[in-house]
Amino acid sequence: MAPMSTPPYSIRVSTRAKRLQLKVLPPGKVEVVVPKRVSLKHVPGFVAEHQHWLRAQVQRMTTIYAAEPLLPDIIRLPAVAEQWQVDHTRAERNRLRQSGECRLQLSCADQHHACGLLQQWLQHHARRLLPPRLAQLSDALGLPFNRVTVRAQKSRWGSCSARNNINLNRALLFVSPGALRYLMLHELCHTVHLNHSPRYWNLVASLMPDYRTYEAELRQAMRVVPRWALPG
Repeated sequence: MAPMSTPPYSIRVSTRAKRLQLKVLPPGKVEVVVPKRVSLKHVPGFVAEHQHWLRAQVQRMTTIYAAEPLLPDIIRLPAVAEQWQVDHTRAERNRLRQSGECRLQLSCADQHHACGLLQQWLQHHARRLLPPRLAQLSDALGLPFNRVTVRAQKSRWGSCSARNNINLNRALLFVSPGALRYLMLHELCHTVHLNHSPRYWNLVASLMPDYRTYEAELRQAMRVVPRWALPG
C-alpha cells in the first residue's frame, strides 16, 4: 500500500507561540506555527506525527467550503447589522459600485476578478466601520490606544503591539456583535497587560463577565467567513 501523503503546508514563525501548532484555515489550507526558539528541522516530523488528524480536518474544511457558491447574492455582516444585496452582470469591464442602499452592482468577466473586487470593497468597508467602533469602546473603557490598522489575516482576529498599536481583521464584520466587542476589548486590555497573565484575564472579566462565550465563538468563527472573502 502506498504511504499516506501529507497535505501541503506553510510555516509561520511566531514570537508569541510556546509550542509547535497545526492550524487548518479556510478553505482547507494548513499552517504550522513555529515558536521562534524552535528549529524548523522539527516541523516535518511534527506534521507527520499528526497527519491522520490533519487530513481529517482538511477534508472536513474543504467539504464545508465546496458546498458554498463562490460569489454571493447576499453579503451578511452580523457585526454591524448590515445585509447587502449583490447583483451580478457579466461584462468585459470589471466594476463594482453601490447602486442603492445596501445594494452592490458587480460587473465582471470571471469569478477571479469578481472576488478581487468584493475583497477590495470589504477592505474599504471594514476600514470605515471598525476603527470608529474601537475608538468608541476605548473611550468608554478608559483604555487608550495609539493607532489602529485593518488587515486581511488568515488566522488572527486581532493583535496589540508594545506601542499600543492595534490590528483588526477585516473578517470581524462576519462575527456576532458580541464577539466583535469582545475582540476589541481583548486587544484594548493588552494596552495594560501585554500578556495573557491572570491579571490580564481578571481585567477582561471585570469589563466583560461573559467573555468566555465570545472567546469560544471566535475560536470557531473563521468558518463563517465566506470563500470570496478569504485572503489568498
